[in-house]
Amino acid sequence: MDQCAVDELYEAFAVLAGSDPDHCSYPKGYMKRQAVFACNTCVQSGMDPAGVCLACANTCHDGHDICELYTKRNFRCDCGNEKFPGFTCKLHADKEGQNVKNSYNHNYFGRFCSCDRPYPDEDDQVNEEMIQCIVCEDWFHEKHLQAPAVDCEALMEMICARCMTRAPFLWTYADHFAVSPVNKEGLCKEQTDAGVMSDEKGKCFHTSVHDVSSASLCSQPEETSGAAGRMSSPDPVTDLQLSKATQCVLNELKAKDAARARAGSVFWPYFWRAKLCTCTDCKRMYVKTGVPFLLDESDTLLAHEEKAKAETLTSEDLLLSCISSLNHVQQLEIIHQYNELKHELREFLQQSADQRQDITPEAFREFLEELQTRKRRRLN
Repeated sequence: MDQCAVDELYEAFAVLAGSDPDHCSYPKGYMKRQAVFACNTCVQSGMDPAGVCLACANTCHDGHDICELYTKRNFRCDCGNEKFPGFTCKLHADKEGQNVKNSYNHNYFGRFCSCDRPYPDEDDQVNEEMIQCIVCEDWFHEKHLQAPAVDCEALMEMICARCMTRAPFLWTYADHFAVSPVNKEGLCKEQTDAGVMSDEKGKCFHTSVHDVSSASLCSQPEETSGAAGRMSSPDPVTDLQLSKATQCVLNELKAKDAARARAGSVFWPYFWRAKLCTCTDCKRMYVKTGVPFLLDESDTLLAHEEKAKAETLTSEDLLLSCISSLNHVQQLEIIHQYNELKHELREFLQQSADQRQDITPEAFREFLEELQTRKRRRLN
């Protein structure tokens, strides 16, 4: 199994790790971001779209035709509400008729992209990977982006052409910060001058026009994020960010705009949200165009995955705290069994990935039963 496949597998687990696999997420309300699934068995074409949380997909809809939608923002679990006639949620039955703040698209019927096709598509022999728009959260084939995809570790977000049209002010920011056809030529010149930087993992990424510290930009709170990416030499746009409480950064950027073609999808480096203006007029505009979440840097999929990974890493600390009252021999025995379980689980996941097999609830139960059987043999 190559390292790329391993990385993709752990990225998928990072997404799911942010969701509770045992308890329905409905009592938590409209969650900022969670893994969402559609049940094609319960909700079919012609019915109102609906989505369920990870726990309900595993328990209430076990054995059903489930479509994974990755993550969605501000979503509340629909399982068992009036969109599921005659069906009651097994984990949390007391639910309102509908979740009126939920937003749906054709993904909930297993269709994606502007071509409105399923994924995987039986009629498409290539089945290329899809890229998610951070605004509408639909998934797109690269060939339908109306722009060439940009392959770079630092380019974490994409906004599709339709959403760029829906929020036209974004084109101004694209002229200055995005890596896309609208500023590709100018950006390449700046990259030649600024060079190529490496992050702590040794991955190369191209600097933006302003050679700022992306990590520091992403780690700052909203009120100061624009001023966090200071550089050693003066920068006119960064200086504007320092005083954006009293000045509109967007208007200043518009004054610097050049006549460029504005069409197609746009790719953004992960620090770009910190550059958005936070003056009162712009905040109202974000709400009017339906994109106020752009000011929340924790809204990003990268932030969700990192949070999930951090929470997962604390499991060893939790284990140690739970066995602290045991004697040394008992502690070693439990730690040994814990590590053995992790090893067996890793082998199971890698074998499934190598054989290109989906990990179904039935397959996972068989894995656990086989583990239990082997344990009994050892004890006997």
